[in-house]
Amino acid sequence: MKKPIANIGILLLLIIVLPPLFFTSYEMGNFYQNEQMIDSIYTNQLESVIFSINQYSDDIVSGWANQLEQELQKKDAPKSEFFSAFINRNASVEMVFLSDSLELEWFYSKDLTARSQYQRRTKFEGILLANESLMKRLIQYMEGGYRKIQPIDIEMPNHSLFLFAYQKSDGSTENCGIVVNTRGFISENLGPKIQSVAQDKFYLSVFESETDAEVYSNEIYEVTDKDIKHKQELWLMPDYLLGIQLKGETIEDVVRQRMWSSIWLILIMDLILILAAYFVYRAVRQQMKLAQLKSEFVSNVSHEIRTPLAVINMYSETLEMGRVNDEAKKHEYYKIIHTETNRLSGIVNKILNFSKIESGKRELRFIETDLNNVVDQIIQTYQHHFKSKGMECNFQPGENLPAVNMDADAITDAAINLIDNAVKYSAGNKQIDVTTGLNDKYIYVEVKDYGLGIEEKYQKLVFDKFYRVTKGNLAHKAKGSGIGLSIVKHIMLAHHGTVSLVSKPGEGSRFRLNFLQ
Repeated sequence: MKKPIANIGILLLLIIVLPPLFFTSYEMGNFYQNEQMIDSIYTNQLESVIFSINQYSDDIVSGWANQLEQELQKKDAPKSEFFSAFINRNASVEMVFLSDSLELEWFYSKDLTARSQYQRRTKFEGILLANESLMKRLIQYMEGGYRKIQPIDIEMPNHSLFLFAYQKSDGSTENCGIVVNTRGFISENLGPKIQSVAQDKFYLSVFESETDAEVYSNEIYEVTDKDIKHKQELWLMPDYLLGIQLKGETIEDVVRQRMWSSIWLILIMDLILILAAYFVYRAVRQQMKLAQLKSEFVSNVSHEIRTPLAVINMYSETLEMGRVNDEAKKHEYYKIIHTETNRLSGIVNKILNFSKIESGKRELRFIETDLNNVVDQIIQTYQHHFKSKGMECNFQPGENLPAVNMDADAITDAAINLIDNAVKYSAGNKQIDVTTGLNDKYIYVEVKDYGLGIEEKYQKLVFDKFYRVTKGNLAHKAKGSGIGLSIVKHIMLAHHGTVSLVSKPGEGSRFRLNFLQ
């Protein structure tokens, strides 16, 4: 009893202690991970959107470069008309120039006076001179088949210069520059892309890097929950930052999601606790059932012991007092005392064997043994018992059986238990068949009776310790301790064998001890 109670205590300890510890450690470990996850989500989304918009702006300027190159490769094409049309088509473009080495070969700017044109020309020649090595690299890239768009700082507020190389009609390479109004470029060219990317999921805004002033946003009206903190540079306009924020995804929302995650976790833990409580309840119920069976076992054994003791006491007292003078009668009384003594000895031996098996103290000595000889000795020993009960026992030994590695005394106990049950529960047909044999896997000994039989729903239970059928004819046919078949099962397990049962109510039962070959 102590061991099951200890197991239940350990199980309850696991149920009570482990779930809170697990939940606490999970929450503590998850707190920092959630904070990192929030930042990671914003950063990854920003980088993805930034890359998309930067790639789009680069594609726009690359498209301009392709247009200029295609037009400039046409011989005798009027440059002034093309540049004028190009600038008029792209409102953000304010100036285009061509550069052969460090001098401006062609310069076109809209809405400037001659003096302003000269000043601009002089200024950009100075910029080209300051970026001589860069211009050479751009030409090298172009000659290698790769056009790189390079932004240049021109120290003009709200203006950007995009410098790139192009190939002329004669196969030579020189540089071209496009000066754009930065805010105009963002609004005219990047605006539609920003709106497309943002949709209803993000707040996207462009800021000046120095002043942090917002120069463009996908939301044209004031938004109270917009607080953009995640920003990165635009490739072609390093003086500007693109910022992003998820719409409606505030820290409170993330905390709410975390709360629901915790709730689901608690529900799962509760389910585990309920299941654990069920298993504890089942274990306790089994222990209570076992305690009840033990109580019934004590009652049954007490009754079985009391009966032969009462008979022995009565007949021995009668003989002691000299009340019986007839020698034949005395012989009958002696015989009854002897029979009841053997019966009492059998009950005690069965209990002792069961106690040794339960405590693991019974030591078995395995020896290669002839199974037929063991069974034959049992039948011969029990002949008197069979005659007294009016039973007929037929033994059919199998031929050419290999020796079995077994403890002969233990197998004798097992076989006697089966034979005792066959005698107890035989009905009108007082016959028992004992057979030994050999099949594909096992060497076996089988005990078959033609008595009451056992219902199928009880057949697996009869091998449990202390179990006795309490309903139907079996409950009243014969008394017993409920440990005989349990002993048989333990003995066969110790021999790495099995015990099987085939039975039908009213047709008898067939028990078989199976030994591996």
